[in-house]
Amino acid sequence: MCGIIGGVSTLVVGSVLVVASSVISFVFVPNIIRNIIAGEVTLLDDTIQMERFKEVPFPMNFTVRVFNMTNPAQVLTGGVPVMQEIGPYVYRLYQTREILEKDGDVVVYKMHEHFEFDADLSYPYQEDDLVTIINVPFHAVIQVAESLFPYLMSLLQMAMDEVFKEFNTPITTIRVRDLLFDGITMCKNPTGLGIIACSIIRDIADNAQNIEEKPDGSLVFSILNYKQQLPSQEYRVQRGLNDPADLGRILSYAGSPFFPQWLNLTTREPNVCMEVNGTDAGIFAPFVETERSIYAINTDICRSVELRYERDSEYEGIPTVRFAANEWLLDNDDGCFCLNVTRGINRDDGCLLRGAMELYTCVGAFLIMSYPHFLFADVRYRDSVLGMHPNEENHKIFIELEPNTGTPIRGAKRAQFNIFSRPVRNIPVTQNLRTAIVPILWIEEAIDLPHEFVDELTERLLSSLQLVDIFIPVLIAACVMVLVVGVALTARARLYRK
Repeated sequence: MCGIIGGVSTLVVGSVLVVASSVISFVFVPNIIRNIIAGEVTLLDDTIQMERFKEVPFPMNFTVRVFNMTNPAQVLTGGVPVMQEIGPYVYRLYQTREILEKDGDVVVYKMHEHFEFDADLSYPYQEDDLVTIINVPFHAVIQVAESLFPYLMSLLQMAMDEVFKEFNTPITTIRVRDLLFDGITMCKNPTGLGIIACSIIRDIADNAQNIEEKPDGSLVFSILNYKQQLPSQEYRVQRGLNDPADLGRILSYAGSPFFPQWLNLTTREPNVCMEVNGTDAGIFAPFVETERSIYAINTDICRSVELRYERDSEYEGIPTVRFAANEWLLDNDDGCFCLNVTRGINRDDGCLLRGAMELYTCVGAFLIMSYPHFLFADVRYRDSVLGMHPNEENHKIFIELEPNTGTPIRGAKRAQFNIFSRPVRNIPVTQNLRTAIVPILWIEEAIDLPHEFVDELTERLLSSLQLVDIFIPVLIAACVMVLVVGVALTARARLYRK
């Protein structure tokens, strides 16, 4: 009798322990873990996370590769441009967020960026290297003038020497540093018709982020200097205090929940292309769900970028999930990214072909964004020049996140900037140019989490999670063993009694 009572007691205790351990393991423990992670990653005041949000504690690699034109004389007489990729030119990119306001769950800030050339990582390339490129400000000015002031093109043609001086040519040779930061000068002490022409060009430059007016009235074009000289517009972002899933979500940029550059001037109604959606790409919400896309905005191209789950991956022993943007990013199927103002190689309706995006309303010039080497682009773009070698692994956008904390572990934003070379009305030197989309350069903004931060992430959070992953099965197994012992004792007692 005592054996049966003991066996039943053990059986009951084992059953209770199994149920209790299961409830604790699969209900209470996950909630405790989520609360611990949320406390580590949300932007609470006076925390390490907030301090690192304000000043990113390590630089990113900002890499530039310039397209050198190897046959400029032939191009001027109608030849196909032959492009040679030169680089990498590697810069250490330092980012800080200037906090302007904190109001409950919302933080308002501006982003500041600073570039430092890394001679070691760039070797043997140097900023003083000379490259022969399509003359970007030359084509940008004459193409915008042709669109906005067609009746003044004859005047502009007569004033070209006064406007561009030694850069009055469709193709130019220039230092890499000048192209990126120091600039190409226009309208330096013009006389006669040049004064009138430069007045028109200053009107154009008012909306061009890459053209800066100097105190003496001259204009300087550069690709990247505006990023270093000026802070971003204001971000209004959630801190994740009320709901960790909202961490980093941008409520507005430049005072608006939309990018106005893509407003349809006919309907005047917001559209999907205008949505400010996602984060600033430096922070993501924890508890990543691979079934859902993640979003980040790219202010250089005035749009949100969607990244979809691609595969599980790993970085220095840390399990990660990889999201990427593929051919659909620049497929132009939404229609609202078609401005129908950039003339070159177009569809019948005036939009650009697949794999390219107009940037006129974003940068104030007829620049075109694509993936590097025209990855995923219509073959007509790739074939309009020679020397393109697209490769998915090296040229598409991706990011790898630690799925529990949402920490960016590894990733790269990549974009190529191009401009059409084509004949322009009343500009004789352009009349023999073949219509082609000519690449200028492509850039990569990359992150690889440094070793010390990998170790910290592993020690502070992931090791604890791994211990929990081990502890829960062991706990449940031990309780099951008690249950099994109870069953065995009860069965043995019954047999003994019979």
